[in-house]
Amino acid sequence: MARLSLRFLLLRRLLPAMAGLLAAGAATAYWVAHRSATTAYDRSLLDTALAIVDQLSIVDGKPTLRLTPQARAVLLTDKFDQIFFAVRGPNNELFGGEPGLPLPVGDALESLRTEGRHYYNGTLGGNPLRLAALQAERGGQPVTIVAAETLVKRTALQREIIVGMLLPELLLVLATFMVAWFGIRSGLQPLAGLQRELAGRSHADLSPIATAVPDELQPVVDEINELMGRLEHSLDSQRHFVSDAAHQLRTPIAALQAQVEAALGDASRHNRTQLEGVLAAAHRLSHLVDQLLALARAEPSQPQPLPEIFLENVVHGVAENWLPAAIEKGIDLGFDLQPTVVRGNNFLLQEMLANLVDNALRHTPAGGAVTVACAPKDDGAVLAIDDSGPGIAADEREKVFERFYQSPDSLSDGCGLGLAIVLKIVRQHGGDASIGESPTLGGTRVEISLPAESSSEPD
Repeated sequence: MARLSLRFLLLRRLLPAMAGLLAAGAATAYWVAHRSATTAYDRSLLDTALAIVDQLSIVDGKPTLRLTPQARAVLLTDKFDQIFFAVRGPNNELFGGEPGLPLPVGDALESLRTEGRHYYNGTLGGNPLRLAALQAERGGQPVTIVAAETLVKRTALQREIIVGMLLPELLLVLATFMVAWFGIRSGLQPLAGLQRELAGRSHADLSPIATAVPDELQPVVDEINELMGRLEHSLDSQRHFVSDAAHQLRTPIAALQAQVEAALGDASRHNRTQLEGVLAAAHRLSHLVDQLLALARAEPSQPQPLPEIFLENVVHGVAENWLPAAIEKGIDLGFDLQPTVVRGNNFLLQEMLANLVDNALRHTPAGGAVTVACAPKDDGAVLAIDDSGPGIAADEREKVFERFYQSPDSLSDGCGLGLAIVLKIVRQHGGDASIGESPTLGGTRVEISLPAESSSEPD
């Protein structure tokens, strides 16, 4: 489905209506200007007809028009248009002027008789004209005077009005678009603020949204907050279930181990082999339960301020627990630790490191070596675990971080949760984990990058 932009959707709704209003305003302004100019020119044409009426006299009982050359020049000379006139009697007989000028007919003639004057359009020799007809009386006889002119001035005026209005209208359209654009952009700023708040949150932050939004957006924010509340409750229920189940399983598994170990003391050689297999399975089950419990603890919860932690102290604390296992396998467990301060959850960092060391010891053959190193860097800290084991194939290095995934070539009795727990804890601290080849020991190198600052801590 194509994505819709709210900004362009609003513009698409607003601009046609605004353009319609602007067009209507422009048309109204043009009509008013054109009508005013036309009225002025029509009145000037009527003045010509009135001037001709003043030149009429009655000779032998008939209206006679006597125009001197000077008067004719004054009445009929125009800089732009040709001016014509015609004087007709009651029976349309021509007393003077241009015989081809059309007279009013139909409703126009009725308007002339009623009002004494009428303006209309016509043609002379195929050329368009504007005419003014005047009804007058001389010597008791009705006469009709028609004054006409070509449309040069009127056409030029129309063109000047259109050109004069075009640039302001274009500027007004541009200004309207800019006002609408910035108005919509300003109106959508609360959405940008909401987006920034959500983008700045960690995946563990399910607290209610506190950004102020307009009333129209508040129902959406309320629904998001309710959804976050339901999601937080669901995640809490999941964590509690896994944690409770792991705790409940510990007791019967511990009892099973104790009973098998007790039975081994009195078992025959044949039964001892079978019981040792059962004991090994019980140990794996116990380890799986511990890993599930660690995974439940690593699930994100409400963020809290993170304290400063000396990473080398975390390494020392975990290493002491794994020295016996390393000594038992004849593995050289070494350390290269520099003073390194990070912000984090001490318990989860210990859990992460314990899984890394345990994983390295499981995959390193007897007589090998495992080195744990930490050092500060410009934007945080680096924790690296190198081993001399067989390493991890390049196409397997991303998959081993998945839950319950184990390489087909792996001979370890692990459950496939160790590195998944590591990655989850690292991500909660805003860091990242990667796997490569150890440059010093030739086996696997797991490198953890942690940021110098983090705004939240999962419980």
